[in-house]
Formats: sequence, structure tokens, C-alpha cells
Amino acid sequence: MATIRQSPMQRARLISNLLHPWVVLVPVVSLVAYDTAGESLEWVGWTLLTLASAFLLPAIYARIRASMLSGSETRQKISRDLFRDNFWDLLVMAVLFGICPILVLYYLDGPETLLATVVAVSVTMLAIALTNLVYRASFHLAMVTSMLSALWIHFGLVSLVTLPLLPVLGISRYQLGEHSPAQIVTGFFIGLAVSGAVFFGFGLIG
Repeated sequence: MATIRQSPMQRARLISNLLHPWVVLVPVVSLVAYDTAGESLEWVGWTLLTLASAFLLPAIYARIRASMLSGSETRQKISRDLFRDNFWDLLVMAVLFGICPILVLYYLDGPETLLATVVAVSVTMLAIALTNLVYRASFHLAMVTSMLSALWIHFGLVSLVTLPLLPVLGISRYQLGEHSPAQIVTGFFIGLAVSGAVFFGFGLIG
């Protein structure tokens, strides 16, 4: 039986998709919600509520924006326009992503760590939008670093097992020709700095 071998580009694309920020967000939110809610099934409700409110408005906006682009545009081009290259689109997406879950968690007295996580990720997206006005930092690295930082801060040393995911993601983005090493490193530090500042502001560090 013939063995199907993936090219380096195919592997890089697969890794990039598996470690896409919106994919990573799901287990991060689930883990934080589970740990704060304990043994009860309350964590399931907080997870679903947070993810649904975070994804709903951005999904609607993305659908509207995609319909405004010409029919010949590829899915990849649409993704770039909405999430990376266009300042105003990324700014709108950041606001839409954050406003619903932040309000829901705040007014329903949701877990503070979960609220801090959503705020950190939203502010990171805003920071990337502003940075990309002058320098194209890695959106993927900034966002995933922000999400993993929530685990590092909340769970401590044991959660550092997730740290190798960042260089793996960075290498895949480099192999795809999406970013230079400097842009990848810049994205990492933006995600780390913003998340650290947000969690410190919530009193969850120190």
C-alpha cells in the first residue's frame, strides 16, 4: 500500500490551521471555565456562553464583509482582509469579539479569570491592529500567546507544557511565507505583554 507523504508546505498549513487562534480559544476557555467552576457542570454553561457570544457577531460581520468582496476572491484572501491586513476590519472584529462576552461575563458575574482571558485576547487583537499600521507583526503568534498566557497565569508551571506550541506555530507561519522571524517574535511579545498587563490589572498576578 502506497504511503501518502505530506510536503513541508502541507504540514505547515496543517499545523497553522490546527493552531489557529479561533481553534486554540476553545480548549483554553474550556479549561479556565472548568477549573473555576469545579466539579459542577456550570463550566459547560460558561464555556458555551463565552464562545457563542465571542463568535456570533464576528461571524456575522465576516459574512457581510465576504459578501462585499468580488466573487473571484479566494477564501484565504477574505481571511487576510478580515483578520490581518486591514486595520479597520481587524479593529471592528476585535470590538465585536470582545464586547458581547465581556458584557455577558461581567453582568452575569462570571468567573473572573474567564473574563480576564477574554479581555486579554480582545486587547491583544486591538494591539495587533494598531501595530500593523506601522509594522506587520504576527497575528497568529500574538493571539495564541495571549490565550496560552491565560493558562500559564491560571494553572502555573504545569501549563508550561503548552509552551512548545508557540515555536511550532511560528515555524509553520515562516514556512508558509506569512512572516519573517522578527515579525513572529514581535507577535509573541505583544501577546505576552498585553496579557500580562491585563491579568495584572485584574489582580491575578502578584
